[in-house]
Amino acid sequence: MTLEQVKDYLRVDGDDDDNIIQVMMEAAKEYIISAVGEYDEEDKTAKILFCAIVQNMYDNRELMQSDIQQRKAIEYTFKSMILQLQIKKSLKGDT
Repeated sequence: MTLEQVKDYLRVDGDDDDNIIQVMMEAAKEYIISAVGEYDEEDKTAKILFCAIVQNMYDNRELMQSDIQQRKAIEYTFKSMILQLQIKKSLKGDT
C-alpha cells in the first residue's frame, strides 16, 4: 500500500506526519512477516491488518495505562487476523 492510501485510511491530511507514518508502515509490514512468514500485498485480509496495525500505532502514540482493555481487544483482533493469514499461507504451500 502507498503512503497516500494509508493516509486516506487514517484520515490524515497534510504531510506533517508522513515520516512517522512511513516508519509505522514499515514496522507493520515487518510485524506481519514475522507473524505469518510473508506479506501478500494482494490479500485483502493482509491489507486490512496492515492498515489496522498502522492505525493502532498512529492512534496510540501516547497511549495511557488506563486503556489496557482497549489494547487487549485490538491485540485479539490482530492475533485472529494473523492466524487466518497463517492458515492461508500454509494452504498455498500445500497446493
